[in-house]
Amino acid sequence: MSATRRPVTIVVPIYDDLPGLERCIEALLETVDFDVDRVLLANDVGPRVDRIEARVLELVGDHPGFEYARNDRNLGFVGNCNRAVLELDRTGNDVLLLNSDTVPLPGFLDEMTAVLASDDSIGVVCARSDNATIASFPYARRNPRANLAPRRSRELHGRTKYLLPRHTVSPVAMGFCFLIRREMVDRFGLFDDVFSPGYGEENDFCLRINQHGFQSVLANRALVLHTGSTSFSGDRGPSLRLEHERILLERYPFYAGAVALFLARYRDAVDVFADTFLPDDDVLRVAVHLPADLTNQVVERTRAVLAAAPDDMVVTLIVAKSQLRTARQAFPGAAIAVGGRPRQVFDIAVALGALTTFGQLSALNANAPRWVLVDPVSHDVRWSHAVSNHRASAIDRILRRFENRSVAWDGGATLVEVVREEARTAIDPAALRARWHAVSDIAEATGLLVHRATVSLRRLTALTFGARNPRIAQRLRGLTRRA
Repeated sequence: MSATRRPVTIVVPIYDDLPGLERCIEALLETVDFDVDRVLLANDVGPRVDRIEARVLELVGDHPGFEYARNDRNLGFVGNCNRAVLELDRTGNDVLLLNSDTVPLPGFLDEMTAVLASDDSIGVVCARSDNATIASFPYARRNPRANLAPRRSRELHGRTKYLLPRHTVSPVAMGFCFLIRREMVDRFGLFDDVFSPGYGEENDFCLRINQHGFQSVLANRALVLHTGSTSFSGDRGPSLRLEHERILLERYPFYAGAVALFLARYRDAVDVFADTFLPDDDVLRVAVHLPADLTNQVVERTRAVLAAAPDDMVVTLIVAKSQLRTARQAFPGAAIAVGGRPRQVFDIAVALGALTTFGQLSALNANAPRWVLVDPVSHDVRWSHAVSNHRASAIDRILRRFENRSVAWDGGATLVEVVREEARTAIDPAALRARWHAVSDIAEATGLLVHRATVSLRRLTALTFGARNPRIAQRLRGLTRRA
């Protein structure tokens, strides 16, 4: 495959973190086809520049596929990348910016270049990773409190990568592994110096080329492990992030809405629920959605389910925000979430009674790949009943179209066994996609999900304040999360 594609110059910006850099270079030696591609190591004169330089030269030796360059002074990440791509690399190759704290896995570059070549409208491609915000794999977790080991990402990616589309269009690509079509550089330059020394520059680049009709995509079958940035210590990192986010939102007021739209609609359903395709423990994680009205009957049934759940079944109650205080009083000690957590998924979701709002249906859709309905809406033949309950009946028809199973209430222990049985069934990717898109489309068409194309003055002001006072901003965010 390599011999028939366009060559790539892999630019590795170097600053510090020698152990990470060693792992990166060793991985490149093992994974890059140097008959086609080359590596440019750009040293930006960090605090241990001479020691790092000596070690880099020792690692690459006289390998013909590597070029090493050292800046006269520290330029910052943005300046270092711009110099490497715009001045040092004269090949005309496509360019891969690869962070020095990454470990690319075999086949990553062939896969990324294949995606880039698949459509002339693709300007930037990035890989999936264990640590890359919206490109992380998995993005949503069955157990968000557990540490995500690189081994877990590799196993899960191997299990699901061929169930995913080859690539997914996203608002931006992540800069840790950033493959750029050379035409984009020739036409639009590279990073804007306003984002120097770093943070946000790759997002600005992606949004800039998108204004001219070019897309950024995730290469779903390429995996590159990533430690994460350690370049800015103390308050400097948070200050830069907040200040540069403000600049992005001023330039592209739709940016926050675009990311929300991507997460809610554009991701493939297998990607959304990837962590449930290969559970990493023997615990069955269940989301129990409670109806809008917490009647005595609902409370009794919920308590029965909680009492019947064995040690290997973790139950989280999903309630409306208006129910939160009542639910905490009724179910002390139970795990309770409002509408579900955005970055948590469950093996199975149970609707404990009729769902009467589309918000409840949307939360159910986002929580789990499998559904069990308990005592869904009864369809009475009387027109008086039909008129009074037409909205709930319409939601019920959608539920029935995508349910795994409907049952009548027959006690907590019985429901636990039904849930365990349904959780053993294999997830059907095609059916899951149909459900995900149908419910998401209805939510957007009816206005339940609104992705704004503007940014509020309040948010811009908050970002400005946070950039100037990062410790206070961090403390306020912590208080908000605990409230």
